Amino acid sequence: MRFIREVGMALLGVVAVLGLAGPAHAQGNVKAPGVPEGVYNVNIDGQAATTWEIFPICVPTVGDLRDPLLLPVACTLKVTPASLAGREANMVDGQWQFVYDDSEGRTCPDGSKAPQQTVYRFDSYNWTGQMKVLHGGECNDQAGMVVVPLTMSFKQPLSIPVTQYPLQCEPGGLRRCF
Repeated sequence: MRFIREVGMALLGVVAVLGLAGPAHAQGNVKAPGVPEGVYNVNIDGQAATTWEIFPICVPTVGDLRDPLLLPVACTLKVTPASLAGREANMVDGQWQFVYDDSEGRTCPDGSKAPQQTVYRFDSYNWTGQMKVLHGGECNDQAGMVVVPLTMSFKQPLSIPVTQYPLQCEPGGLRRCF
């Protein structure tokens, strides 16, 4: 009787493990949560409204080797605001961030130019963020920082299709991506 109970418990354990394993899936055309894609209206306090085109590129990450993890941490956004050259945004502390360094972005009182850095951050769940402008003391004044709020809203899909996960990975255990 003890032997039958032990065999039954062992079979129950095997069934539980196999049941949890589940089938392996190819990456497919699944979108990662929190990864924006499309054309967005952007409003920054004190500036004219603009639009940003956001193109995501992600790399499949592997968790327990059964299913790929679709996480924004494995993604980069190509952001092309109308007023800036294209920038790449990365996930930093749960928000998307990209930096624009302009060697002549600040005009000093005497008319000369000085460098400044602009950091854009936004949350892709509530579409709010901030623009932070930093400058040194190159204009014979103190270094400073200005932070203003930023809001975004979806305008339209991109004009060209985007394959968010351009790499396809083999299903099952250890996988090769190509």
